[in-house]
Amino acid sequence: MINRTNQKGVSLIAAVFIIVVLGFMGVMFLTMVNTGSFTAVNDIQSAQALYIAEGGVEYEQRNLAQNLNWYRSATDPLYNDPKTLGGGGFAATARVPATLLRNRLTATALTASVYTTSGFPPSGFLQIDDDVAGGAEFVQYTVLNATTFTLTAPRGRTIGTVVTAAGDFSRGTTIYPVTTLIDALPNSSNTPTTFRIAANTKFPSAGTIDIEGEEISYSGSSPAGGNTTLTGIQRCVGPTPCAAHVVGQPVTPLLIGGVTADYQSEINSTGTVGAAARTVKKTVLR
Repeated sequence: MINRTNQKGVSLIAAVFIIVVLGFMGVMFLTMVNTGSFTAVNDIQSAQALYIAEGGVEYEQRNLAQNLNWYRSATDPLYNDPKTLGGGGFAATARVPATLLRNRLTATALTASVYTTSGFPPSGFLQIDDDVAGGAEFVQYTVLNATTFTLTAPRGRTIGTVVTAAGDFSRGTTIYPVTTLIDALPNSSNTPTTFRIAANTKFPSAGTIDIEGEEISYSGSSPAGGNTTLTGIQRCVGPTPCAAHVVGQPVTPLLIGGVTADYQSEINSTGTVGAAARTVKKTVLR
């Protein structure tokens, strides 16, 4: 005789098992739908944040186009503009790597009056004027306030193997920060892909530098332990060919010469939509 009670028990267990499996599959399906929806929303917001960040760059370029005297600003960054745009917003800044003399500087003067010292380190070296070969001068400063550098005697410093002499400079002469090369560079356009300079807060995070007349562009930088590693290197971008550079040689941001631009500004813009954030960086020359 067949025991129907036992069969009912087996059927009940099978039914419970099927219900559990179906329930698990339902939970997994809902999880996948929710995850997919969340990912899709994140992707959309990320794309929107990128477009908004690009809008921030365009906004800052418009500001710069309306101000022809970038290096005469009393602040750095020149502009620091958080704005609402579309379904999100952007925070954009425009920074410059130099300032100008506000008053004439004689060869014996030890106070340099400028438009701003904003962004410069509290002490260090400066280059006065564009071209060392054409009479520019390296000076050392130990004190600064909002609009003056206190220079140390004697004037006309030597950095690495580059010698300068004290000179007279007219109002409006460009003042650049100066740092030094940590890693020697060979006489080659192909190497290296990165190298280090001594950290300096006035240098842009991307842009162009000058080492002994050679202009070198870099797309990124990362400071660590008092040094800054420059990445995305492109050698010999200016009129002067590649050359070997030893450790300790002076480094300045975009020294102007020949047919190159007169001013440089770095724009950083971060766009946000919801939890998504994207950053766009651009170097602008004029």
